[in-house]
Amino acid sequence: AIQRGQTIAAETFGLLSSNLQSAIQQGGVSNALPFCSLAASPLTAGMAEKHGVALRRVTHKPRNPAARASDFELAILKSFETALATRNSTNPPPPLATNLVAGQATFFAPIVLNNALCLKCHGEPGKDISAENQAIIQQLYPHDEATGFKLGQLRGAWRIDIPLASLAQTP
Repeated sequence: AIQRGQTIAAETFGLLSSNLQSAIQQGGVSNALPFCSLAASPLTAGMAEKHGVALRRVTHKPRNPAARASDFELAILKSFETALATRNSTNPPPPLATNLVAGQATFFAPIVLNNALCLKCHGEPGKDISAENQAIIQQLYPHDEATGFKLGQLRGAWRIDIPLASLAQTP
């Protein structure tokens, strides 16, 4: 489950990152913000469908309210934060898999902000985030909580629910 989860998370992150980079190249961060608002969820849903899993990003500080972590997910995020703090590094702690529901494995992998570009949308308003981009964030996400981060901090986690039957079919 961990190997399959890592593969799916890496592929999804690559897809989202490449699309985000294209949006930035076409019009800067101010172009990327509306793009993320419209495209991130459909791209993630497409990857879930492709792999036959349930796939989402969860966080303690959501931009999109649908990404708010449950109490159980918050405990997982806290364990990742603790592991990250003890590692004294921006390298993310290892992922984990558990069985929350019969017939499926649930994979969690930490999402750590390790690129300064991430701070253009998730850093400190007025310092990392320009006033123009902060205004766009507030317009798109009136209840945004996803700012104030620093490099090396935990942004959230990938959660992938994988049917156990599909693991038996994985080469």
